[in-house]
Amino acid sequence: MANDTRQRLGEMVLVENSVRRFGSANDYWVVYIEEPDGEVVPLMLTWGEFKKLRDRAVKNPEDIPEYRKRFTQRFRR
Repeated sequence: MANDTRQRLGEMVLVENSVRRFGSANDYWVVYIEEPDGEVVPLMLTWGEFKKLRDRAVKNPEDIPEYRKRFTQRFRR
């Protein structure tokens, strides 16, 4: 689980649901995204929502822009 709350834009982290209510998930995937207006907002996804989005990407690879690593990541081991 994530103890460090600092995240990079687009980095997905699995976090524990700290105040769990009846029927809620044990944990969530959290990712910060930048909206078209420049505002940075968090998204919280359950495992089922994550799988649904992943399956959609697999079914539509022609719509996904090519992934490019940042310059500094190219030299990490």
